[in-house]
Amino acid sequence: MEQESQLMTRVWIAWIAALGAPACAPDVVATASSEQASTLLAPLQQQGRELQGMQLQGRELQGRTMQGFQFTGASLGGAPLRNLRVGAGELVAEQDQGTLRGGALIGAHLYAQVGEPEAEPPVTVLVEYRITDITEEDPKYDPTLTGSTFLYRLEENFDNTGSWQPACGADLDGRGVAIPLAATWNAHGDRVESSSLFTFGCTTGVIAKCYRWGYRPWVTGYGDLAAMHWACTRLARADYCGDGVSHTQDGTWVNVWDDLLAPGPIQFHGARPPDGMHFEAAWNTDGAECLSRTRWKTDMKSISRTCPRRVSGGNAKKFCDTVEDAHRHGLTVLLFNESFGDPLHPKLPK
Repeated sequence: MEQESQLMTRVWIAWIAALGAPACAPDVVATASSEQASTLLAPLQQQGRELQGMQLQGRELQGRTMQGFQFTGASLGGAPLRNLRVGAGELVAEQDQGTLRGGALIGAHLYAQVGEPEAEPPVTVLVEYRITDITEEDPKYDPTLTGSTFLYRLEENFDNTGSWQPACGADLDGRGVAIPLAATWNAHGDRVESSSLFTFGCTTGVIAKCYRWGYRPWVTGYGDLAAMHWACTRLARADYCGDGVSHTQDGTWVNVWDDLLAPGPIQFHGARPPDGMHFEAAWNTDGAECLSRTRWKTDMKSISRTCPRRVSGGNAKKFCDTVEDAHRHGLTVLLFNESFGDPLHPKLPK
């Protein structure tokens, strides 16, 4: 069935734009797990297309690709920082026989590797950043109650002229900040462990949003939260095929939950779906393991050509209308979501 992308006309959808280019929708405040357990409905979440939300000159990367921030080459007060690392949501480094963390790193300069894929041959350039402020994360973004992390306000020297610009746009809290994670994401949306690079995810991007929804990769006791976080980034972007291609629109609302065993779940579903929402898909790190419907009126022929095992071939395991369906098929799934159902959000043919 040929399907065309259309915009939802519901008046309560927030659309975000920056200079006419797509930007990430701000996050919705999520309640703590103890509060979620007693609510009838899980909190709705906003998601967007962009994986990192890292913006250059107030816009996206202008055809460039963010490869990651270097652990090497960082400095503070003109002196090198040694053993820069990311631990439990904060940057830590050594200088002058002392350990620096938290606000002690305000003023630090770092370098990010940014790819120029359109160059012939493709090249990687270094872009300088500086940390202008560091604050503790708001406890409302800690559903696992695993402690404070930090928010970093970054500026970039994109053209090397000393004209510093904010690196992140403002989120729903009005803050243009980023969260550090000890991994990188490539153009296919794959989480890549690295000993040389790390990610600063702006809080307008899904990497930080999934972190704020409670899927902190380093937290133990809930299973593999690194995999949960990675699966969440697929879900948030409607990356059905697990190839890094988004099939959603910025500002779209989704209902996200997991069925982790105690002390989980981290995100609860509640007694019934939110009004107007229907089961969409079950997710893993490689995309949607089974689908009931698409989030937007997506070209299913294109998806079928790209990842036929997801949506075609008469395989009943690739269709699921409930969590129970996904488990009954014996699929390995980590997260689930619902989205709004109307003529613009078609149910997949079976």
